[in-house]
Formats: sequence, structure tokens, C-alpha cells
Amino acid sequence: MIGNIGFTQSTSYVRETNTVGAEKTPAKQPSNVELSADMRTLNAAKESMKQSSDVDMDKVAAMKAMLKSGNLDVNLDNLADSIVEYYSPSK
Repeated sequence: MIGNIGFTQSTSYVRETNTVGAEKTPAKQPSNVELSADMRTLNAAKESMKQSSDVDMDKVAAMKAMLKSGNLDVNLDNLADSIVEYYSPSK
């Protein structure tokens, strides 16, 4: 019921087993599982993504060099429009 809070008491019980004279069974060996070609490709792609950087540092270095040398022309109107469009909710 909504709004009614009651107190419930619980008791834990432990089941004891008699292991005297019981035979132990050997542990099961894990079975060999072969992945499909698609899954192997996906795993390889995941591993390569882990090793790659999210930022292309070569492009960053090139942009820094262009900014430092003054060879980069930025259209501020286009930049502002792009920023507004990026942060605007999707229609």
C-alpha cells in the first residue's frame, strides 16, 4: 500500500549439509568458445580505439603554427553561427 510503512522482521536460516563420506566431483573444464569473424573484428576495433587519442595532435600543431604565424583567417560570423547551431536543440 502506498503511504503505509510497516516493520517486517525476518529470520535468516543456514542449511547445513553433511559432507562426511561425500565424493568430490572434479571441477568442470571451461569449454572453448570460438568468436565469429564479426566479433573478432569488433574486438580488434575496440582495442585500436583504446590505443588512439581523441585529439589529432598533428592537426592541433598545424593550427597552432598557423595562428602563431598569422596565416589563419577566421570568419567570425561563420564561427558564431556554427557555435549557435551546435548548441541549439535539434529540431
